[in-house]
Amino acid sequence: MRKAFIYIFLALFAFTSACTDDVLDKIDTNPNNPTAVPDNMLLTSIITSTVFSISGTDLAWFSSVFVEHTTGVHGQPEQGDKRTGINATIGNNSWNALYAGALTDIEILIKQSTEAGNAHYTGIAKILKAYNLSIATDLWGRVPYSEAIKGSENTTPKYDNQQDIYTALQSILDEAIADLAKTSVIKPTGDDMLYGGDVTKWTKTAWALKARLYNRLSKVDPAGSATNALNAIGNAYSDAGDNCIFTSFTTAPTGEHPWYQESNDRSHHAVSNTFGNLLTGLNDPRLTMMVDTIKGGIRSYAPNGSAQNDQSGNLYSRASSAIVNATAPLQLFTFDEMKFIEAEANLRLGNQAAANTAYQAAVTATMTRQGVPTADITTYLAQANVSPANVTLNEIITQKYISFWLFQPIEAYNDYRRTGIPTLTNTAGPAPRRFPYPTGELSNNAANVPNVTVNAGVWWDDQTED
Repeated sequence: MRKAFIYIFLALFAFTSACTDDVLDKIDTNPNNPTAVPDNMLLTSIITSTVFSISGTDLAWFSSVFVEHTTGVHGQPEQGDKRTGINATIGNNSWNALYAGALTDIEILIKQSTEAGNAHYTGIAKILKAYNLSIATDLWGRVPYSEAIKGSENTTPKYDNQQDIYTALQSILDEAIADLAKTSVIKPTGDDMLYGGDVTKWTKTAWALKARLYNRLSKVDPAGSATNALNAIGNAYSDAGDNCIFTSFTTAPTGEHPWYQESNDRSHHAVSNTFGNLLTGLNDPRLTMMVDTIKGGIRSYAPNGSAQNDQSGNLYSRASSAIVNATAPLQLFTFDEMKFIEAEANLRLGNQAAANTAYQAAVTATMTRQGVPTADITTYLAQANVSPANVTLNEIITQKYISFWLFQPIEAYNDYRRTGIPTLTNTAGPAPRRFPYPTGELSNNAANVPNVTVNAGVWWDDQTED
């Protein structure tokens, strides 16, 4: 289903962009052949693969359950929620989408766009490379990097240390920023489904990812990570107009939002008791916007670790159609995330006043993006339990956790492992500290796969390379 989505979406884009039949024939015949796919078509494929397969499906669905945005109430998410099915199969599709899909196509695009002098394609590809690779290492820890994507030259790549990968990610982003500043023979336009070829916004997104990755190292180097994050934020988003949000889902079955497909086809997720009670306790006006009622007009939240099977949706509330629908936007990076990072980094450095200011801006930007009326935002921020005189890490990460609902649970899961916020309530046991390595790697590259359990933290979590 995922592969069909990507290539049918690509074909639809090609048609609406008035591409020639010759180009379409080449794509249909051999979509992964670097001699057959021009830069513009490859970029569209990479973006749709990144958004759909990497940011929008299995990794997000299980992260959502682990961090208690949702509760698994059917199938594998239910097993994961009850800690009975966190095994090597849960990440198979996403690992393949990363290594055999997005990252492979990205390397092709980097190579051919560099050779052709299409520097803007090269820069965008490197940002997408850093983004996809960061998801892989954040969720699995040590992953193939330096020997990966070599095809038949090396089918059993070594697993690089996460610390080394994090150093490489910053270098990749520096290269991307330099590429975007160059003259490009051909420039992206409509094939860039995120920014339409706007290199200024792509450059800001590179800095936004740098800030996110620097801040991730809060347990490794509290002060240094904060200083680096703040420096990066200074070059990132100026306002919500810079947000990196995918808005090209369609109502066609192959083009629908992946969370909408999950809701219709599987209905594995209900609103978590942790999330629902959090918003209730904060008198949060987003509750009625985000969460549907069940029969009788009540909102009922599913307890993590002990919920009944409820694929029918009769027992527990689901996300509202205002949130989950066929064409709902999917956020990758936002201005409000940058303000939350700014608040946290300033707090670590002892800059309380700056932390307070950034926090207020973060919550305001989040709620504005989510469609909350200005008057309701003002009332919400007037509450002492939302805006104390001096904001703490708990308020910052709690509000950031709410801002990531429903489509950025990977980031919420990363933050939880860094900070321990929010307090999770799963009665079946603690959340895993990482994803299990997939069956394909255990079968075909066993000698290199780290011997580690899901209860061991990744390097930026516990400072060890397992």
